[in-house]
Amino acid sequence: MAGTIFRIQSHKFSQDNIQATLVCSKCDEIFSKEFLLDLEGQTIEFKCPVCGAAGEADLPYKSAEEREEFEDDFEEAEEEGSNEEFEEEY
Repeated sequence: MAGTIFRIQSHKFSQDNIQATLVCSKCDEIFSKEFLLDLEGQTIEFKCPVCGAAGEADLPYKSAEEREEFEDDFEEAEEEGSNEEFEEEY
């Protein structure tokens, strides 16, 4: 088990990943790291890129509001794409 805890200072969800800014509890350095979106809500083990200490971080979940906003944006993109295809055919 990892002895260092990485605290998430901030995070941002994109379509493909979670972009997190973390703080190492051993060296107090701040660094950024990207995680696959599939890892949302899980505890992830990795090494601090600054001091090399092995540790873990709890990745956040998307809030219900973020999830709904993403689904709405995705539906709009699908609708726009299908309209463009229709216009190109005729």
